[in-house]
This record gives sequence, structure tokens and C-alpha cells, in this order.
Amino acid sequence: MFFLGINFVLSQNPRRMKIVIKTSAECEFCKKNIEKHLSKVKGVRKVNCDYEKHEISLVYNSKKITLDEIKKQLIAMGYDADDQKANFDKFNKFDHKK
Repeated sequence: MFFLGINFVLSQNPRRMKIVIKTSAECEFCKKNIEKHLSKVKGVRKVNCDYEKHEISLVYNSKKITLDEIKKQLIAMGYDADDQKANFDKFNKFDHKK
């Protein structure tokens, strides 16, 4: 019953947006890197990266940050964000280990 209440509150708050972004994340390192970085961004409430599906699920406050700003963060980190391509200069510096 408690969980139903939380979902209802989130859906009734127009500032809290739930989105899924397609990404180029491909390993556990990518997952940890994305979740760690985005969770520190002002306005981002919840981050979950599923590198096997190449998706990032987010809950964010649209009064504090926009979807475009979140995507710019991902691109700057070296990951694709939907149809926007990554900045590979940064990506190639990571030591990816599965």
C-alpha cells in the first residue's frame, strides 16, 4: 500500500519527471560511472543504468534541470544520450572492464 502512495505522489507532481534515455553504456564500469555522476547533479533524484539494455532510467526535478542538460552531462562523460552522440575524447580515457 505504501508503494502505491509513492507512485501516486510522483505522478501528481509535475516537477518530477520519469524518463528513459537510450545510451551506449556497455559494462559494469559504465553503470557505476553514470549512476555516480548523475546522482550528484542538482535536480536528479534517482538514476538506474541498465547497461545490458543500454538504458538509463531517471527521476528528476524539471524545475532544477532539463532533459537536455542531463543529456549534455552524459555526452560530456562519453556516452550517447538517445540520438545525440558521445564525446569520445572523454570516453576513450576510461578503463572499461566487464
